[in-house]
Amino acid sequence: MLHMMGNGGHAAVVADIARRAGILEVKVWSDVASDPERFPRGTQFGVQRELDPALPVLLAFGDLAARRTARARYPTKPIPVIDPSAVVGHGVLIGEGTVIMPMCVVNANARIGADAILNTGVIVEHDCLIGRNTHLSPGVRLAGAAIVGDDAHLGAGAIVLPGVAIGDGAVVGAGAVVIRNVPARTTVAGVPAKPLER
Repeated sequence: MLHMMGNGGHAAVVADIARRAGILEVKVWSDVASDPERFPRGTQFGVQRELDPALPVLLAFGDLAARRTARARYPTKPIPVIDPSAVVGHGVLIGEGTVIMPMCVVNANARIGADAILNTGVIVEHDCLIGRNTHLSPGVRLAGAAIVGDDAHLGAGAIVLPGVAIGDGAVVGAGAVVIRNVPARTTVAGVPAKPLER
């Protein structure tokens, strides 16, 4: 059984992926009432405060800070959940609790940390490194040997050029083209991507 925390749209997508990947039993844990119509038939529901912290639980929501807090409380991670339409190349390592959504491509020798989200249609080229609890939004493109640190968020359609590094906790705006390294905890946007002024 796959235990998931979260009951929004992201969780519904992950439940769909789990079913397509052959995980027939899914239980959604939340302290907010879930709408069963949003989830595949047969999905079970539980109250989050009753969730045993020793159970492996998938974090099925996108807020990175909330994910860090939840993982500290529920430290056991499940196996990765990978949509059958995704292409995963030779030598790829995928961390526990990671979700790879439909139509993603992860090419040879890439490394993906625990609890990462590769949203719909993401392309991760050869030898890329992706940190833990990082969210690559739909359509993100990482060219060869790009590096994305822990707790980073790349907006929809962002492009990172070969060998460029995105620091821990950095945010890249939707549609940005990153041609230079981005320091930790920096927000960049635009073409080419530049730091946003405070």
